[in-house]
Amino acid sequence: MALAVQVKIRRLFAAGVLALIMLCGCSGKEKKNFEAGKALLNEGKYAEAVDAFDKAIDAHGSNNIRGLEIDILRYRAEAEYRAKDYKAAEHSYKLLTSADENRSEYLDMLSIIYTKLSNTDMDINIDNAIDMYEKAAKQDDKSELHINAGITIVQYYEDMYDKKLDNTYLDSAEEFLEKLLKETDRKNAKVLAVYAKHMSKREDYDKALEAVDEGIALLEKKKLNKSDDETLKSLMFSRGSCYEYKSDYNKALEAFNAYIEKYGEDDSVSHEEAFLKARIR
Repeated sequence: MALAVQVKIRRLFAAGVLALIMLCGCSGKEKKNFEAGKALLNEGKYAEAVDAFDKAIDAHGSNNIRGLEIDILRYRAEAEYRAKDYKAAEHSYKLLTSADENRSEYLDMLSIIYTKLSNTDMDINIDNAIDMYEKAAKQDDKSELHINAGITIVQYYEDMYDKKLDNTYLDSAEEFLEKLLKETDRKNAKVLAVYAKHMSKREDYDKALEAVDEGIALLEKKKLNKSDDETLKSLMFSRGSCYEYKSDYNKALEAFNAYIEKYGEDDSVSHEEAFLKARIR
């Protein structure tokens, strides 16, 4: 009897060891594919990254969205978005919101995705994007992603205006920009840069220049990252353009020269410089 018990114990122990080996193998496969997916994402190989993240999720083997699987889903959603597979990205972010429905990151990304899908998906329009943006705004997290979500909506309206030449789209863009300015208390240079371009399009160059000056003043007070530098570049170009449209050619040339001194020449600014020099003569 004692021998039978010992045999049973050994069998149970062997089965436990086998199960542990299988579990560790699964975990190792999961992490291996996860790390491979992140590397592919960094290399810009978005479709391949999605495949790797899918394999990691399959290896996870859980029906519940928890633990490491949430991280994998977040990376997969980003890869799908960067691959411009917006429907797939929408699905992934919806899964993520089922785990945390109030996380602003997921809501803002859904807002951006819905904006991208507007006019291409019969079930989605710009109102869906705005609803998601406003839900994210209630979380009181004014991150750069949230600002980008708002700017994406503004750009949608301006693109629609360019296509249809319907001023109601410009009105909607301006209304949403005013909302962004209020939310950021006019303390976000990127919003001010977009507002400056918008007011220039509406031929209100004084308001555009006011926004340019505010934006540049904000950036002068901080150490610039890549995004800040792109914003400053936009603001400096807008300054020259506004003065040119106001027929103040000397100030316009001065502004474009400052732009060239900082960022070098490109086709657009070289054209403006040549035009202005001809006018001043």
